[in-house]
Amino acid sequence: MNEFSPIGQKLYMRIAQQIRSMIEDGALRPGDRLPPLKNLAEEFGCSRATVREALGALRGQGLVEFRHGDGTYVRTASVEMWMQPLDAAVLLGTDHVSDLVELQTAVLAAIASSAAKRRATRDYSNLSRALFELEASGRHSEHRIASELHFYAVLAECAENQLLENTFRVLQEALRSSLRLLSPKRELGLRTCRGVYDAVQMEQAERAREIIYAYGEQLLEQAAQRK
Repeated sequence: MNEFSPIGQKLYMRIAQQIRSMIEDGALRPGDRLPPLKNLAEEFGCSRATVREALGALRGQGLVEFRHGDGTYVRTASVEMWMQPLDAAVLLGTDHVSDLVELQTAVLAAIASSAAKRRATRDYSNLSRALFELEASGRHSEHRIASELHFYAVLAECAENQLLENTFRVLQEALRSSLRLLSPKRELGLRTCRGVYDAVQMEQAERAREIIYAYGEQLLEQAAQRK
C-alpha cells in the first residue's frame, strides 16, 4: 500500500479516518485501549511512523489520548472531539499562508511562555526526549516536520493550559501543511526548538516568546518570497 489514497489523500490521514469511523460507530468505545503500534502497522500494511502520524492526527481531534508507558486510549466524548483540525484546504494562496503563520506563531509563543513559567513545578523529561528525537530526525522532510510538531505538542502539554493545548491540536495539521509548503531549512526549526528548550529550562518566558516570534518572522519572509 503506498503513502497516498487513490484521490491523493495521504495514507496516515486515511488510517486516522478509519479509526475515527470505528470510534463513531461504537466499535471502539471511550476508555478502550488501541492495539500497539506494531499491531496497527501490520493491520494497515504500513510503517509504524505512518501509524504514529495517524494517531497524532486523532489526538489533535481530541479523539484519543497518549498515556506515557501505557499506550493510546479512546477519550471520553466531549465537544472538542468533534472539532476537525484545520488542514491544507485553508492554504488557498500565499496570503492565507502568511495569515496562518501569524496565528500559529502567536499560539506557539504563548505556549512557550507558559511552559517556561511552569518549569519549577514540572518534570520536563518528555520535552528533553522530544528535542532528542528532533535532533536525530535526519533530513527527510516528513520525518523532520513530524518530529518538530511532536516537540511543540509536548511543549503544549508542559504549558498546563488546556485552552492553549486544544488550540494547538486544532492548528497542528495546518502547521504541518504550512511547513511543507514553505520548506524551511532543517537547521532553522532545530535551532528554534533548541533555543525554546533552553529558555524554558531557565524559566525565561519572554526569551522563549522572542525565539518563536523570530521563527515566525523568518517563515513570513519565505512566504513573501513565494508571491
